[in-house]
Amino acid sequence: MIRELEYDVINKIAAGEVVQRPSSVVKELIENSLDSGADSIEVTIIDSGKSLIQVNDNGTGMNLNDIKLCYKKHTTSKILNSDDLLKLTTKGFRGEALSSIGSVSKMKISSSNNKKGVRNVITVENGVKVNQYEESGLNGTLISVQNLFYNVPARRKFLKSESVELRHIIEEFIRLSISHFDISFSIKHNGKHIYMLNPSNLKERINRIFGKSIDNKIVKIFEETPIAKINGFVYKPEYLNKSRKYQYLFVNNRFVKSSYLNHSIAKSYDGLTAEDNQPSYFIFLDVPESSIDVNVHPTKTEIKFEDEKSIYAIIRSSVRHSLGKFNIMPNIDFSNNVNLSNLSLNEKINPPSIDFNNDFNPFLKINKEKNIDAYTSQEFKSDINIFDDSKNDQSIFSHFNLSDRFIITKTRSDLVIIDMKRARYRVFYERFLKEISNNNNFSQKLMFPIKLDYNKSELRILSSVKDQLTHLGFSFSVFDINKLELDGVHPSFDHDLINLLFEELLENQILNYKKTSSSLNDYLSKIMAKSKSLSKKTKSSKLELEELINQLFACAESRHCPEKKKIFHTIDLDYLKKIFK
Repeated sequence: MIRELEYDVINKIAAGEVVQRPSSVVKELIENSLDSGADSIEVTIIDSGKSLIQVNDNGTGMNLNDIKLCYKKHTTSKILNSDDLLKLTTKGFRGEALSSIGSVSKMKISSSNNKKGVRNVITVENGVKVNQYEESGLNGTLISVQNLFYNVPARRKFLKSESVELRHIIEEFIRLSISHFDISFSIKHNGKHIYMLNPSNLKERINRIFGKSIDNKIVKIFEETPIAKINGFVYKPEYLNKSRKYQYLFVNNRFVKSSYLNHSIAKSYDGLTAEDNQPSYFIFLDVPESSIDVNVHPTKTEIKFEDEKSIYAIIRSSVRHSLGKFNIMPNIDFSNNVNLSNLSLNEKINPPSIDFNNDFNPFLKINKEKNIDAYTSQEFKSDINIFDDSKNDQSIFSHFNLSDRFIITKTRSDLVIIDMKRARYRVFYERFLKEISNNNNFSQKLMFPIKLDYNKSELRILSSVKDQLTHLGFSFSVFDINKLELDGVHPSFDHDLINLLFEELLENQILNYKKTSSSLNDYLSKIMAKSKSLSKKTKSSKLELEELINQLFACAESRHCPEKKKIFHTIDLDYLKKIFK
């Protein structure tokens, strides 16, 4: 039977599109503050947003009538008709944010647009106004969101761990604070400040968030065309790695995700870095509002361009030009001091002399008999008789390396194709799991400690798995605001691989292991093994291939990698014979 849904159910379904997790609330509230003209925005978080999300600004504020309307569905001051959708200049515009937030939380709205020092306040629960009163306060707006998803238990149940949710919140905060670097931002969690950012220029804001060491890793990009204006910074090729960290693309000051435009940036590095390295960038793209459509997805991070191919070409050309301009070409020094002896005006200059042999005659006949021995052919002796089928050395074709990705080998009755990366993944996984489970502390002390840069939330995540990393030989401490100092490493990991490992730990949200069937040791071993298995760059020797095969088939589980993907495939020799009948 088909029936109409109740209004309360409709609201909760709609809210799920806009409010997916605490970071969604932070994003929507900060965007409203930006649209209000605020130049100072304070964010307060408790329990990673599950207990409280509060955003306070000094924007224009609202009068009482606006406050009574703002939390209702499809109410907004930012557009009047459908034509306005073609020229959006505000971040929020649908009239859905506060309505959606209010329907899945206990919300308080306090605002004033006069200078009387009094604010009007209303409280909303489950989308319905509960109370209205006045309190003292300056111009601006404060919105508090308590007990998010208290009335949607299924949604609250599937929130990630506090550390993961906090990381998402900080990432939204970073995106908005980078795109509005001329505004003061602050965020604190459980009473402790994470970031306090004063108004600055773009480069200073990036340095303040990610650490000053990023300063010498980036080069400026700027290009202006009739179609688009591009501004920002891109990473130098030598600092790229496999991590997708630091990929920030803004279109008209709005953070967007575009695999198509990311591809254009990646192609700009062709020939300058390894093929599997990912680009890092902070790029601002300004285009006419009428040439884009941001009304594609509720999160407004997807965007459609009127002329996407031209934008692709402009970005690729601009990045390539900047890399060529600031890079990376060796300086060739030509000496201006050429040591020439000074000649006097009366000094006699002789023509150059040439030494030659008077007895040499190029047309003299050569005695062929005398010289023919020099050209007598020698018998060629091969160590391998490729035509002898009998008792040939089986190692001639015991293992064949195809593109340093697959090993082709054979057993008595089958042809075997092995995926080398997955084989390494399995071998390293079982090795690391055994080490961490047995508390084998294989650590190599470093003469010169390695310093790595991370933001505060990332350092918090890495510190939380410090004991497990110590069992695997990684000894580190946190110092300064954005730095981690590593003074001991596992012998298998070099400098570049350590950075990749830590990036993998963050990318894979190591603290979210509780949501999987894995133990922390298992989860950590998988990430370490994956980092290590991807590190092989040089072509494997025959001995290395044999060693890998032996190690693989000595594993407890040799058929599948830790991600349950097939490692090898066998082809029956009888099947091969049928192919060539």
